[in-house]
Amino acid sequence: MAEKEITIAFISDLHYSSTRNLACPNRRGEYIPALLAAAVKYLNRIARPDLVLCGGDLINNPAGEDADQQTAVLAGILGLLDVPCLTIRGNHDLPQEKFIRHFPFQATADAGFVRIVAFDDPELPGYNAFRTEKDLGRIKQAADGWDGILFSFQHTPLLPPGKCIYGYENAEETLAMLKVSGYRGTLSGHYHAGKLLTEENGLQYYVQSALCEPPFIGTLLRIGRQGIVSAVPFRAGTLCSIPDLTVS
Repeated sequence: MAEKEITIAFISDLHYSSTRNLACPNRRGEYIPALLAAAVKYLNRIARPDLVLCGGDLINNPAGEDADQQTAVLAGILGLLDVPCLTIRGNHDLPQEKFIRHFPFQATADAGFVRIVAFDDPELPGYNAFRTEKDLGRIKQAADGWDGILFSFQHTPLLPPGKCIYGYENAEETLAMLKVSGYRGTLSGHYHAGKLLTEENGLQYYVQSALCEPPFIGTLLRIGRQGIVSAVPFRAGTLCSIPDLTVS
């Protein structure tokens, strides 16, 4: 009998805000509680993934007076999921010491033969990032003794240089470490347009688009022993009753 594929649901960049973002009118963060609740309902009742990933930037303004409360609201909604949810911090989220009160840092999450290894990397100017020597070492540590496949999970797109306007200062070194350690690829957020599944030099790359912007989607990643088999979008906007979103 063929081994069952693993399904991982992926959402990212919620940018929850209490009011309409006039500076970025395409960003509908004021509707995120409804969008997220609809997505959770869909995942629980229909899609039934093995694991959910939330790729950071849960809120829009980490300096706002209601930033902690907003984060708590989203933690409560994600807590309604019937399966584990691995949530990482983005550059718009609370500082790490406050964020982990709502989402304790989880270094890895396993779903069948798939292991997701999470990173909270330092931010650099231009909304870029850097993987520290400590976390470069953790790449190998997470792979030791694991006989399944592995993906690196981070907020900023970890792609070969030149593939995105955002990236890692030490992308080449980091990707080389992933490859030599037996990783299958990288899963990222941050770039709101997202990037379709690609493969280069033996690694797969997927960048999830923003839930807070049209077409308001998450993705079901179906993964086999050889890696990601398909990336099937689901439209959170059509799952809730907000006219502005359902017509997008």
